[in-house]
Amino acid sequence: MQYLERQNSAEPSLLERIATRKKLAVGVALSMLAVVVLVTLLLPKLYRADLKVLLKNERVNPVVSSDSQTEGLYYVDQVSEARINTETELMRSRQLIREVVRRCNLASREHSSSAEKSMDLAVKHLEENLTIAPVRRSDIIAVSYTSKDPAEAAKVLRALMELYLEFHLRLHSAPGAADVFRQMAGNYARERDLEQAKLDEFKKQHAIASLPDEKALTLQQVADLSKQSSDVEVAIKRDQNQRSRLQEFIATTPPIVERERRSLPNQLETEQLNVNLVNLENKRVEAAARYQPTDRVVHDIDEQIRVTQEALNTSQRTKSEEVSTERNTLHVSAQSDFMKTETEIAGLTRQASEIQRQLSRQQKRISDLDGETAAYDTLTRAVARLADLNQVYEKKAYEAQAGELLDKERVANVAIVEAPMTASSPVSPRRGLLLLIGTIWAAVLGLATALIADLTAKRIDSPYDLELALGAPLVGLLPADAAIPGYNEMSAAIYSSLHREPHVPAWRLS
Repeated sequence: MQYLERQNSAEPSLLERIATRKKLAVGVALSMLAVVVLVTLLLPKLYRADLKVLLKNERVNPVVSSDSQTEGLYYVDQVSEARINTETELMRSRQLIREVVRRCNLASREHSSSAEKSMDLAVKHLEENLTIAPVRRSDIIAVSYTSKDPAEAAKVLRALMELYLEFHLRLHSAPGAADVFRQMAGNYARERDLEQAKLDEFKKQHAIASLPDEKALTLQQVADLSKQSSDVEVAIKRDQNQRSRLQEFIATTPPIVERERRSLPNQLETEQLNVNLVNLENKRVEAAARYQPTDRVVHDIDEQIRVTQEALNTSQRTKSEEVSTERNTLHVSAQSDFMKTETEIAGLTRQASEIQRQLSRQQKRISDLDGETAAYDTLTRAVARLADLNQVYEKKAYEAQAGELLDKERVANVAIVEAPMTASSPVSPRRGLLLLIGTIWAAVLGLATALIADLTAKRIDSPYDLELALGAPLVGLLPADAAIPGYNEMSAAIYSSLHREPHVPAWRLS
């Protein structure tokens, strides 16, 4: 136990082990530091150019579709993550990168056996030095490119910016859509004109201007004629009843009443009858002017003329009494009313016949219009549909033309927030930081090398190691300042291996 305690107390620490190899540690550290300084000084300067792109929802993207109900796409919400990722991948597309390499002539710097390999190497190097990533919690895509030449870094990003805008407009627009929509609008206009010509010919053949208006007007006329027919029938019945009453009154009322009777000489009677005859003939003339020859008034006057003529003849042959008579005013008034009633009945009858004829014609017209409604509606709907399509595609053509003008002016849902500028100071290498890290690394490497070398070296650290190395028990220890016997070289080597450090204590016999 005392032997082990003495062995543990004599075990050297890490610092002691490193101190025994301090020359090695210092040499390795200085060598590594020299390498770090050399590499730091030889590292080329790298310049970075930055580009920031903002995605917006301001422009309406027209949709090329044959559907008349399809409208342009307008994003009212914030820019989605899918759109940001889509635009990011568009910037990273191999075709865009190759176009940037071609425009900036980056393949000329590559040394390869063929132009295609030079192009591939330039594309690879550009992809390695190009960083494209969306800014977190924003609608901005940040792009950076590092190069040894600051002007080249800015030139590459400008080319990328221009080509990206062209690619974006090309992918999100529809070139030629305005011409397609104009052609479709023209086709529908020609079809509309053909259908309109058919509709006009149909109207001309059936003598209608507008079938719904014509039908409504005809129905109104039928209603009016039906009402008029009913009113006329009522009037005819009323006049027929009045005529019956007048006939009964006329039949029971004498037409002439006697005023006085006296005896007169025949000459006087003859003269009176002549005067009466003349008066009756005058009345006959007036009645003939007012009434038809077959009317009762004319007939009564003729009868009176006949009676007066017979009386005159009789008076001329014989003597007679003078009888004074006059027309019955009630009879005359009844006859006048009767004639008026007859005239009204005849007029109303003719009017009823005319109304019935017009009513039948209008009802037939309605039936004809009902038969023509299907064809008329078909042509009208075709004209209206083609007119609507013509207007829709003319509107789409205007929208597409506006979109092409916006594309020409490079107006898109993309805005450049930060354009690439030529950097004045490099971003790499950071020589101060590299030298600091290199110094620390050189020191650590030197210390680690010294420690490893000391741990891996073949040496005797304790009496137990000496007993194992010699295969014999240890008899005693000599102090560090003891005189070394000059027996042979082996004893001197053993002594040196046991006391390589001056601070190792001397062992005593146990």
